[in-house]
Amino acid sequence: MLEPRMVLRFALIAAPLSALLAFATLSSTWTDAYARGFRAAGNKVFSQFWIWPQASVTFLDLRSPTLFADIDAVTPGTLPARFNPPKPEDIVQDTLLVLQNKEAFGAIGMVRTSSRPIGYWPTAAVISLLIATPMRWIRKLVGLLLGLMAVHAFIAFRLTILLLKTGFADPIKEFHLFGSSPFWQDLWRRLDEVFADNPTFPYVAGVFIWLLVTVGICGWSVWRSKPAAAEAEATLLSPGGERPGDG
Repeated sequence: MLEPRMVLRFALIAAPLSALLAFATLSSTWTDAYARGFRAAGNKVFSQFWIWPQASVTFLDLRSPTLFADIDAVTPGTLPARFNPPKPEDIVQDTLLVLQNKEAFGAIGMVRTSSRPIGYWPTAAVISLLIATPMRWIRKLVGLLLGLMAVHAFIAFRLTILLLKTGFADPIKEFHLFGSSPFWQDLWRRLDEVFADNPTFPYVAGVFIWLLVTVGICGWSVWRSKPAAAEAEATLLSPGGERPGDG
């Protein structure tokens, strides 16, 4: 039998290596299927921009050969003349966000982004860390479910900050939803720099969500085990029970 110290050393080495291996595997298996799912989910979530029914965001495939027709179908006759299609060497950006406000007819906003740093990297980080976490598989499955829910809430939050900063909260834009004071404009800008533009934040967010989920699962298990332990102790100490060592 291995000594506890050796087990701890093995866990400290094996767990990070397992997480890196899982993340490398997920990174190498990237396909456009995630980008399509990302855009489909975005169209569902942002068909109405939260509490503003007059605002909507449409997620389009920036690499589609029918991109101009897709934009015209969403905003007939309002395609900006200055719009340029993506260059062949630009392989990072894959999604075009079309911002609209029904109360500002004809005024639209367009934002180019990538589904990888926005959605795929934090999702892959959470999945990799949970797979490498040394706990029972049933807890891993629960952790994966909770982790995916948390990471997609985080993705929606990142997109919301991006959309507010790039138009909906910018009083200069014709399609803006509300005017923001210089304080709030600076806040949107700073939040966007941290949550959307920072290339390292998807991994930081993945680690934070993993910690939140694993600590929550362990805490729940401890909380559930306390009543059972208390009941067992009460049984042993009851008149009809026997204390350890008696007899």
